[in-house]
Amino acid sequence: MKIYFTADNQAEEKLQKRFSQIVDILSNAGVLVMSNLAQRNISGFSSQDLEKIERTGEVLLERVDALVIEGTRNIPESGYLVALALTHKKPILYLLENGKAFNKNLLYLGKDQSTAKLLQLESYSDADLEKIILDFLQLVEKGEERQVPSIKFTLRITPRIERYLRWKTHNTKISKADYLRGMVEGMIDNDEGYKKFISDNR
Repeated sequence: MKIYFTADNQAEEKLQKRFSQIVDILSNAGVLVMSNLAQRNISGFSSQDLEKIERTGEVLLERVDALVIEGTRNIPESGYLVALALTHKKPILYLLENGKAFNKNLLYLGKDQSTAKLLQLESYSDADLEKIILDFLQLVEKGEERQVPSIKFTLRITPRIERYLRWKTHNTKISKADYLRGMVEGMIDNDEGYKKFISDNR
């Protein structure tokens, strides 16, 4: 999963530490993070990817699964990013420190039936920040858009494995890729360590 995280890169040191904490939570959950923050600029995109994106005029937001905004210090481009993410049907987590008020336009979007399922507005404290982020990641994974495999993954296998997969899927309607996806889903469902990690962070 790839997430675009944005925040005010001119914010005071206390908030900069919080931004790093958010990136660490995402990274520790297995997410590739790209960000407008200088020290966390691009992760998970090769130089060839970036050249291609620049050449074709493709928007980087099209290449990620979701958007996370820490908006305690207002970011001028946050409205544009929210609109762009909604256009591309990308889930958005908009975070504000407890005690801060959400922009009235965001509150309106949060109540609108068509955008509310993509836009999540959350006030947070240090105590519940990780839980909020991990819950959001689960929603991204389980959302309607996530049911269709969308992440390209190259796996080099041996001739023996290829022969087994061909034998296993022969005379079935299951492709080799679908068979492997099913095996991984089964591993996820049966991995007690991963289940504990998910439940501990709810």
